[in-house]
Amino acid sequence: MHPESYNIDGRFKDQPDETAPSPAKVQWHGRVLWLGIGCIRGTEKAVIDRAIRAVFKRYHLSLAAIAGIATLDTKADERGLIAYCQEKGLPLKTFTAEELRDTNVPNPSAIVNEDMGTPSVAEAAALKMGETLLVSKQIEAKSVTVAVSLAAREYRG
Repeated sequence: MHPESYNIDGRFKDQPDETAPSPAKVQWHGRVLWLGIGCIRGTEKAVIDRAIRAVFKRYHLSLAAIAGIATLDTKADERGLIAYCQEKGLPLKTFTAEELRDTNVPNPSAIVNEDMGTPSVAEAAALKMGETLLVSKQIEAKSVTVAVSLAAREYRG
C-alpha cells in the first residue's frame, strides 16, 4: 500500500516532537539493607510498618532494598513482627542475648541490658547481618526501635 493510504506525513522533521515520550527510567535496589528491630511485646504489624516507613522516609532509603529483619530470639514469636515479615516476604533472623551482647554498638542502653540481657537489640541485630550501620537506633511511636545496616552482598534468600 502507498503511504498516503495510511494518512502518514512523509516529511522529514528536523526538530524533536514535543509530544514524544520521555525515555524510560528504571530504578533497581539490591536487597542490601538489614533492619534491626526491637519492640514492646504485642506491638501491632501496622505500628511496625509505620515505624519502618518513617525511618526510611527520614533517611531517604528505599523499602525495596530491605533484605530482612533481625532481632532478639525472644521476639521470634512476636505476632506483629511475624505478620510484617510474611506480608513483605522478608526473612526474620534471630539472635540470642549472648550473641548480641558481643556486638560493639554506638548507643548501648542500660535499661535494655537490664530487661533483655544485652545492651542493644536493634543496632546489634542490624550489625549481625550487615557490616555498616547506616541508621543508628530510632525509636518510633514509643514502642518500636529501628536500626538499619548495609550488607556487603545482596541477600538472595
